[in-house]
Amino acid sequence: MVFELDETQDWHPHYHRQWNSYTNNKATVSNEDLVKVLQGKGNHSSMGSDDSPEFKALRNQLEAGGYIQCQRSWWNGDRVLKRFFLNGVSFDPDDQFCSGAAMKLHLQFSRKRKNV
Repeated sequence: MVFELDETQDWHPHYHRQWNSYTNNKATVSNEDLVKVLQGKGNHSSMGSDDSPEFKALRNQLEAGGYIQCQRSWWNGDRVLKRFFLNGVSFDPDDQFCSGAAMKLHLQFSRKRKNV
């Protein structure tokens, strides 16, 4: 089976979240909590990334078709069950199926290795 994804798209967008533990998810804020916020207390920030909707859809399609076994509790744990091609690169049984963050580089390296 042959699958294609647009390699010009970002398969693994990054995000930056900021919140304050004294005001987060609260309908009202007490005067005491407001003072803490004004003092700069309780500020939090996180950065991360997630697979794009297109990459998630492909991963789900491959799983539903029995091509990969997904491991949802850790990154890069998916395993190939049946041979398929993604953007011209062959994935064989027991190969790793990378996350969106690693997949573009995996495809590039696989193409270079094939041409060497």
